Amino acid sequence: MNRTLGTLTTAAIPLLALLAVPAAPPAAAADGDTPTFSRDIAPIFQRSCQRCHRPETAAPMSLLSYEQIRPWARSIKRRVESRQMPPWHIDRTIGVYEPDPSLSDEEIALVTAWVDGGAPRGNPSDLPPQIEWPSGDAWEYGEPDLVVEMQEDMVVPAEGPDLFVNFIADTGLTEDRYIRWIEVKPSKAGRATVHHTMVYAIQDDAEYVGEDFFERDDDPNRRDAEGNPVGSLLIEYAVGNTGDVYADNTGKLLMAGAKIRFSGHYHSIGEVIRDRQRVGFGFYPRGVVPKHRIVSTRLFAGLPSNRGWRNNELSIPPGADNVRHDGYRVLDRPIQLISFQAHMHYRGKGMELEAIHADGRRELLTRIQNYDFNWQIAYPYKHPPVFPAGTVLHVTSYHDNSENNPYNPDPTAWVGWGNRTVDDMAIGWTNFVFLSEEDYEQHAAAGAATGAGD
Repeated sequence: MNRTLGTLTTAAIPLLALLAVPAAPPAAAADGDTPTFSRDIAPIFQRSCQRCHRPETAAPMSLLSYEQIRPWARSIKRRVESRQMPPWHIDRTIGVYEPDPSLSDEEIALVTAWVDGGAPRGNPSDLPPQIEWPSGDAWEYGEPDLVVEMQEDMVVPAEGPDLFVNFIADTGLTEDRYIRWIEVKPSKAGRATVHHTMVYAIQDDAEYVGEDFFERDDDPNRRDAEGNPVGSLLIEYAVGNTGDVYADNTGKLLMAGAKIRFSGHYHSIGEVIRDRQRVGFGFYPRGVVPKHRIVSTRLFAGLPSNRGWRNNELSIPPGADNVRHDGYRVLDRPIQLISFQAHMHYRGKGMELEAIHADGRRELLTRIQNYDFNWQIAYPYKHPPVFPAGTVLHVTSYHDNSENNPYNPDPTAWVGWGNRTVDDMAIGWTNFVFLSEEDYEQHAAAGAATGAGD
């Protein structure tokens, strides 16, 4: 195991701090125009809340029943009205995404009216059928074909600096297999200490594409700045992003003899915690080769030519509340863009991704606003757009280093690029597939070349 330590002792920010203060006792029955839990509110919670807020998950409470939800009604109203919950930090007027757990304006109005009307239960016969959620320890997408586990526990002390660690594990694979889905599971105790984990496949892959957008390096012995084996990114685990299911005829390759690198970021929470993470893989049937391989790679803001993070020019002055950085990448071949995810630290405020077309037209694809470092959310396009070679992908980041940022540990610090949470980053993670010219023309003719998810 290789370990890199940060230099700041940080208290763990509650990752799913949905609610603050229980509500008052139930009010008297409201009139018939008031929304009721059974008829109006329960379906909203089933769709947008219960995937996280159930037993044996990282959420601080379950929200499966009226009895569990009613004490938190006032706090639910505050969090829903401010769009802090469910966490979905994008401008909802730009693009269409699936899945999309965010609430519509009408749903927010229903929740508000329900709470203001005394949060009545209503007629139990109006309740939708209860969802049979799996246990928190169950694999969400079914039983995996392969599980790879860290070979030793990660021991997180009760107090101390952020920890950046790497564990290498053998897969035991004797044949190449294509991945249909992937899911990462920390231990039950470890969920509260893991900020994120990058999971890589270390393998001799002639079609390797590096994290730095379109960087190609066919050396299987490639290493990062700390001397760790690099490999192809499979997934980033974080609260809000625990697994991926790939569309039909797309996937990632896990080769015979591959190793898995768990590259984790941990923080102390006031007690000693032991964590041992696992990654589960669901494979395509033997012999099935999907047409497209998913590529996970990143765009940097603050790098005009995307030269790599070691040359990053990120500079965030003390007290500044809207510091902008831009990065650009010219596509050298057609792609179909699957999803976009921002990664910044405590000063992160927002991020945008746009396509600049050859005719000069600028197309805003995604705008992430009210960014929250505690949530690492990938936003998947419902209808993934395609772009020809020559298109420029432009990523813009915004940071708030002022005292008005409640997460800012020190508004007087001049902040640059770094792994520690007290430093910062400006990364736009993308999932995409390369297209042939023929595939691009077919997609373009079908209308996929305009509009992110429209």
